[in-house]
Amino acid sequence: MGSPNRLVLGWQINGNFEFDPNAVSEVEVRFIPEGKGITRIELEHRYPERFGETAASLRGALDSPEGWGTSLTRFAQLVER
Repeated sequence: MGSPNRLVLGWQINGNFEFDPNAVSEVEVRFIPEGKGITRIELEHRYPERFGETAASLRGALDSPEGWGTSLTRFAQLVER
């Protein structure tokens, strides 16, 4: 059995960044080996339209400079240590 290369999570936080059990999207994180000691990380957040009227604000927040990109940068900094 090979090493795990992906993680899929249910996301139940609405556009106001509050728990919402009635709206679920998916976050998939893939870890792709690129060479010795190098791994590319891809993140896909699927089905944000399920959040109805808060979908646009959620997408804007996650695509903002403090959104998923910053989270991945911080993760990279931690694992490089």
